[in-house]
Amino acid sequence: MAIYKMVGKKEKLVQVAPTSFGQEGVLERADLQRMVRDLPDVLEARLLIISEEFGNWQDSNRRIDLLALDAEGRLVVVELKRGDTGAYMDLQAIRYAAMVANMTFQQIVDTYQDYLDKRVNEASGTDEADDAEIRIREHLGMQEPDNHALHTEVPRIILAAEDFSKELTTCVMWLNDSWLRNAGHEIKCVRLQPHRNGDDILVESSVVIPLPEASDYQTQLGKRERETRSEPSGKTTTDQGAAVFKQSIERAPEKFQPGLQWLYDEAIAMEQDKIVELSTYSNRRGDYVRLNLLVPGKQWFLVSFNNLLWNGKERGGEISFWPVEDDLALDSTSKIDELIGETTSRSGLRHRRLSGKKYDWEAIMAAIRDAYREAELLTVATKSYED
Repeated sequence: MAIYKMVGKKEKLVQVAPTSFGQEGVLERADLQRMVRDLPDVLEARLLIISEEFGNWQDSNRRIDLLALDAEGRLVVVELKRGDTGAYMDLQAIRYAAMVANMTFQQIVDTYQDYLDKRVNEASGTDEADDAEIRIREHLGMQEPDNHALHTEVPRIILAAEDFSKELTTCVMWLNDSWLRNAGHEIKCVRLQPHRNGDDILVESSVVIPLPEASDYQTQLGKRERETRSEPSGKTTTDQGAAVFKQSIERAPEKFQPGLQWLYDEAIAMEQDKIVELSTYSNRRGDYVRLNLLVPGKQWFLVSFNNLLWNGKERGGEISFWPVEDDLALDSTSKIDELIGETTSRSGLRHRRLSGKKYDWEAIMAAIRDAYREAELLTVATKSYED
């Protein structure tokens, strides 16, 4: 794509001559990588760079150019090439993505802290770096550490170069369409094309894959096709009813047991009143047990009750309010919004602990019942909000 400038008094357009990073003496790592690191918006808005030249693994000397978190808490592998690339850039990035898949919240915090410490030392010779965990939580809108706010099981990939070979773009489009779409991910190709304008070098940033106008459509299509969302902390098992959740209460710290028992009793009462159907999800470690309150006859839910113990930090009983799309909007959910306050988590997902004394839990539970009664009256296509 050419760039033109207006000359005179809007008299005519004159093309700004394209050039190359090689011609302009721009180095791949010392210059291009450094500039993108300092302004990641050139690739995508709200990218948080958490590491540069990341290679924290055994038996390999390979290093990721840039490692980042996007606005939704998804891990992003960024690979940069100075020229027109066809040299296995895509395969290299896939290997890197596999190496960092399933990083935990604490591993990401430690990685980011190392990066911040190094940047401060390089800049000023001091070690007064910002707190990595606080910055990550601010980036994701989290009040507390939460593995649920991160998506590391299938890291995203962003490839950036002056141009891309047909071989590479064909491979990326096939991967996006056949493998990654149903997981809600895609490989993104960003062209960084330099232009010479007098003494200035202009860099045009444009998304080649996926096409911007097709991206939202592909995302929604993949979302509707997949039956479940993958669980960030490992594979899960599914059990009908509330028996597994009941068993998990006995393993919880004593201080959380009354609240968890109250959630269990409320769920059973709603099931007996035929307001909800119950299904329990749990990960293999047993530190995450979630009781889904399904809309009867459907495989999606508005609310889940949780028994949580992540990274040694006890959280106990918690209610999660799951986001709904426009065609699932319920009048009664506005009442829940009033009772629990504004959204603070990713994608509109709100978590409220039973230890939060400021909440009127009886009123919230009554609003939940009303929302499910209203949901039963809706005639909508079956949707899945399960993990």
